[in-house]
Amino acid sequence: MSGFGRRVHMVGIGGEGMSGLASILLKRGVCVSGSDLKTNRHTDTLRQAGVTIHSAHAASNVQPEHDRVIISSAIRSDNEEVLAAEQLGIPIVRRLHALSSVIGERRSIGIAGTHGKTTVTAMTATILRELAEDPSFLIGAHCESLGGNAYDGCGDWFVAEIDESDGLFTSVRPTVAVLTNIGKDHLQTYRTVDDIDAAFRTYVKGARHAVLGIDDPRVRAIAESSCGGFTVGCHPRARLRASHVRYAGFRTSFTLKLDGRTVARVTLPAPGQHNVRNALCALGAAAVTGMDLRAACRALGSFGLPHRRFELLEENGVTVVDDYAHLPEEVAASLRAIRTGWPGRRIVVVFQPHRYTRTQTLGQEFAASFDLADIAVVTDIYPASEAPIEGVSASTVADAVARVSHVDARWVPEKPDVVEFLKTSIRPGDFIISFGAGDVWKITQELSEFLIAGEFRFAESPQPVCSR
Repeated sequence: MSGFGRRVHMVGIGGEGMSGLASILLKRGVCVSGSDLKTNRHTDTLRQAGVTIHSAHAASNVQPEHDRVIISSAIRSDNEEVLAAEQLGIPIVRRLHALSSVIGERRSIGIAGTHGKTTVTAMTATILRELAEDPSFLIGAHCESLGGNAYDGCGDWFVAEIDESDGLFTSVRPTVAVLTNIGKDHLQTYRTVDDIDAAFRTYVKGARHAVLGIDDPRVRAIAESSCGGFTVGCHPRARLRASHVRYAGFRTSFTLKLDGRTVARVTLPAPGQHNVRNALCALGAAAVTGMDLRAACRALGSFGLPHRRFELLEENGVTVVDDYAHLPEEVAASLRAIRTGWPGRRIVVVFQPHRYTRTQTLGQEFAASFDLADIAVVTDIYPASEAPIEGVSASTVADAVARVSHVDARWVPEKPDVVEFLKTSIRPGDFIISFGAGDVWKITQELSEFLIAGEFRFAESPQPVCSR
C-alpha cells in the first residue's frame, strides 16, 4: 500500500479506530504488528488473521524493519515504543493522519460531529452496501449487521467516522464531509466551544461537498455563512427534511421530503428523534453521492445499531439496554427516546461518568439530562488514561441531579453494589439502561444474565409505572 511501506507497527491496536485501520491495512497487503495493554474482540480477530500483538508496551516491540509506527490518540509521547521508533528513525504517524492517507485513495464520505457519528457512519455504510456499491468502511464500534467495524470493499466509496478528540481531524479531506452537530467536549484539546466550532468549520471547508445537520444551531450557522452545503434535519429550512415522525419501541417512522416534495415513508429500526436526525445525515450523504433516495430509504430497513448504541440486552418482563451515551445531550436524547417509544415505563438509569476532566467541566450539566428518569444510579468515574483530579468525584454528578430534579438520585461507587441494588429493586415493566463510554456495560450485562436465569422475584409492593 502506497505511503506505508511493507511493515507497520501499531501502538494501541485494540482500540475501535486502530483495530479497524489495522484490518484495512492487512487486507491491502501490509504486514501489521501491534501492542495493547488489554485484549478484546478486536485483538482476538486480528490475531486470528495473523497479526502479531504484544500484550504490553515495550521498546523491543519496535524493530528496525518497521517502515511506519502508527499511534492512537491515547498514546503519550513518552511511550516506550514511541521513543524506540524515534531512536531508530522510523516515521511516527498519528491514527487520523494514517486514516487520511487510506481514504484518500478512494472517493470518501467522512462523518464528523460531537454526537451520532458512529451511528451515521454505520447507516451510510449500510445504504451503500444495500445499493450494491460494496463500500469500504471504518466505524468507531462493532456493527453486527455489517460484520464488524471495518471492511475493505471493491467499490469506489470509503465511509469513515472522523474523530475530533485530538484536533487532528482538520487535516482529513473527504470528498463528502458530513457534520451531525457541534457540542462541548474534549476540552483537554479545545479551550472553548468556539474553538471546537472553528475546527469543524475547517473540516467542512476542506471537503468537496458538505452535508449539514441544521437542527443543531451551530451547524445551521455554518450552513448560513457558506455556500454549497446540503442541509438536512427536521428544521423547516432543511432541504432534506423529516416530518410526521412516529415512535414505537425500537422502530421509528417518518416522511422524507426533498425540497418540499415527499420522497418516501421511512421505517427506521432505531428509536428516538436523535436517530431520525442520524438517518437524515446518512440519507443526505446518499443524495450528494448520487444514490437513488427511495432506494436509500428502503436500504435503511436493513440497518442495525452498532455495539453499545441502545443495545438490547434482555427483555423478560423488564427491558435492559446498554448505551454509549456519556455527554449530557446524549443522555437526554436517549431518555427522550424511551419516553416516546415506551410511554408509561419506569426508567432506571445507571450512569458511569467518563474521565476526570470531562466530569470536572461537565459534571453540573448532567443535572437536567436525567430529568426524564425515575431513578438515577451514579457509579464511580471511568478514568480511561487519566490520573485522578483532586476534588472531582462522581458523587458531584449524583448531587447535581438530586438538587435540580425529582429524580431519585444516588451515588453507588462500586459496580457489584449497583448490581445488587438493581436486583432488589426490579419492578414489572421497568426500563433499565446503562450510560457511559467505559465499562458500565458490565453492570447491565450481569443484570441481564440474572434475568435470563429467572432466579428472581420482583420487588414486593411494586410502585405503579411512571405516568409521565
